Amino acid sequence: MLTTESITFGKYKGLTLGHVQKDRGYCKWLLDQDWFQTGYEYLYNRINDYDPTIYFLTPLEGTDEDDFLVNYQYFNLVPVEEVIIPLTEAEKICYGYYLQLVCGLRDSILMRMENDEVNPYDIKAPTKWLQAFERSCGIPRGEFKEFLQAYELPNLPYIIERIKLEGGIEYLGAKSFLIAKARSVEQEQWWEGILKDRYGEALCAQFKYGKCIFDFLNISTNTIFECKLGLKDFSGDQYAKYKLTLDKFRIIYLIGRDGVIDMERMVVYTTNEVYYQGYLAEIPLMKSPSYLDDLLNTFTVQGVEDIGSLFGSIGVPPQTQDQLDHGGLCPTP
Repeated sequence: MLTTESITFGKYKGLTLGHVQKDRGYCKWLLDQDWFQTGYEYLYNRINDYDPTIYFLTPLEGTDEDDFLVNYQYFNLVPVEEVIIPLTEAEKICYGYYLQLVCGLRDSILMRMENDEVNPYDIKAPTKWLQAFERSCGIPRGEFKEFLQAYELPNLPYIIERIKLEGGIEYLGAKSFLIAKARSVEQEQWWEGILKDRYGEALCAQFKYGKCIFDFLNISTNTIFECKLGLKDFSGDQYAKYKLTLDKFRIIYLIGRDGVIDMERMVVYTTNEVYYQGYLAEIPLMKSPSYLDDLLNTFTVQGVEDIGSLFGSIGVPPQTQDQLDHGGLCPTP
């Protein structure tokens, strides 16, 4: 049914305004387009006026402006049941966990005040909270990140940075978070270019299925491609969830810009053979090897000159191309 909020163009064609509003990057792009402002005035005004954070923040009136614990806006989040904007069940879970984390930070400050700590704002950032979210809620961390982005809620490092600023402390965690995020985005874009060159429209990016969000998926070859900045970023819980969700698919990990791990063939393909050989040699000496380390201990390392050749770059011999079409990964002889 066509309404004033129907989207008849672009990536959200056939959906409604509510879907577009959650994609904050796309909204910003639309607002810069002359054709959108002149041809879709109603939608333009709704997007331009939309501020998702107001649905999560309690208005403050007549409070002591000098009391940070009282006036900091993210210490005044609305309870889950009082949020008036429609949320999916998964979004309610995400928000409930977010609320729990932020309240925990406030409680840490209060506890330090009660204990007469020198600087009560010198709190410790929680560790592995995204992993804890996945384990306790059964929702991929990617969906939690998407929730924060959709409603423009600050990620935890930014809140901790603001708290520490109140105590006169420079917090580098938020800067590190930004750097890591930028590196991750750049890496995914780099691999997407390589995979798109090989698979074209058959490659799906940020594909949602079940409770998983896959970096890249090729349904025609039953292959999951997952990007990781380094070997230490591997998540055993995520790996198990992917295998459970798409048990007929094989998983290939794209490490940095120099490594490809085929979990099915138990091979690490790399342009940096010395590093990966050295890493595998150190695994038996590790005090606490990860789930991936235990797996890699039985893998072999195979050097390649060009990472792109693993996915059928221009010039791949016909016999290799045929293998690629049926398997999706085969190094150029």
